[in-house]
Amino acid sequence: MNTGISSLPNAKTLRPAVIIGGAVIIALLILGGVFVQIGPGQRGVLMTFGAVHTGVLDPGLHLKLPFAQSVVRMDVQVQNAQAAETSASLDLQNVSTTVATNWHILPADAEWVYQHIGNEGDLVDKIIRPAISNSVKAVTAHYNAEDLIIHRDQVRSQIQEQMTSELQPYRVVVDSVNITDFHFSEEFAQAIERKQIAQQRAFQAKYELDQARVRAEQRVVEAQAQSEAQKLLQQTLTPEIIQQQAITKWDGHLPTVMSDKGVLPMIGNIEAPTGK
Repeated sequence: MNTGISSLPNAKTLRPAVIIGGAVIIALLILGGVFVQIGPGQRGVLMTFGAVHTGVLDPGLHLKLPFAQSVVRMDVQVQNAQAAETSASLDLQNVSTTVATNWHILPADAEWVYQHIGNEGDLVDKIIRPAISNSVKAVTAHYNAEDLIIHRDQVRSQIQEQMTSELQPYRVVVDSVNITDFHFSEEFAQAIERKQIAQQRAFQAKYELDQARVRAEQRVVEAQAQSEAQKLLQQTLTPEIIQQQAITKWDGHLPTVMSDKGVLPMIGNIEAPTGK
């Protein structure tokens, strides 16, 4: 009696089919992108058929629907944008200012940035570079060209404040702003150099004049001291003191004079003979 059991596939026939089927499913899962990994310093923006989901995917491994959903990775680490802007100073000098700006996207708002602006490149081109240009022009217009160099730190701080205010609505944080260079016209640069040379010469002349004045005052003080010393000596010098000093310095020999009779000793206070 035939029960039909022989018509059923045996285990040996099923095993290759199961393996092949599993491999196909795994391949479809991989090709469909079921898993997505978000790296450190990134946030993922999840979209279903192009519609952006609220919120972001944090760093790690995440599941998504194959073919229906996609993920865009947004860099939320500190990035740098550098630009050279030409503007007019308060004294109407053309100034080229090179500014380097460090910035980053607020991690929790990465999906907002992507939905309203685009990726990081779009953000730099559409928002950050125009903000740098506007901030540099707004700040440098309040300074004379020479003062931009003298007050460099103050100018940098004001540019950073201006940029922070402009970029805040776009969920961008300004970490730091550095002015790497000021460039002026050739004529103005030469005028600044001539002024600096003239100032250095004036400082040198003033220093030499001050030194001469000090030396003259020193000579006056020395002369006054000598005069006072002489006056004091004259006031204290009596005939008795003079005689005492002469006796102290005498070497025991009488002074002599020359005459036709030879060398004669000088003896003072000797009365001549009366001729008796």
